[in-house]
Amino acid sequence: MQKNEEIRTGFGFDIHRLKKGGKMILGGLEIPCEKGLVGHSDGDLVLHAICDAALGAVCAGEIGEYFPPTKETKKGISSVFITKKILEIIKKKGARIVHIDATIVTQIPKMKPHYLEIRKSLNKIFKIGLENISFKSKSHEKLGDIGKGNAMQVFAVVNVKINTEKIK
Repeated sequence: MQKNEEIRTGFGFDIHRLKKGGKMILGGLEIPCEKGLVGHSDGDLVLHAICDAALGAVCAGEIGEYFPPTKETKKGISSVFITKKILEIIKKKGARIVHIDATIVTQIPKMKPHYLEIRKSLNKIFKIGLENISFKSKSHEKLGDIGKGNAMQVFAVVNVKINTEKIK
């Protein structure tokens, strides 16, 4: 690490309802499922949580400030597009993501068969190396809306290297 660099950590969270039909996009990848995510954008809560964590690491607010859910012009927007815009903000702050750890909490679909493909998709977006991206899942033990297969949530931690001379 350079003399004027430090590691910062951000935390992100997102939750979305599920409904019959529609697409299930997680980490930029379409996952087969009988239910899809409900959201103003494509509902990719994995990318949303990671973006919030990255913004938190550089003290730049949260995703809704840049892409408000009240703007009809943003309805159905790709979360990969949103992520690329958030990465531009991170770069302007003198930072770059060096590690991602995301955990999805869901009863459906079973995520383990998709771990590697989601990690590869995240690496295609963030370009930080597969060895720097962790993705895992937990069930909700059939409790509440998540346990009944009506919602899912994601927790994410992102580490960035930031140039302390560029912090504003």
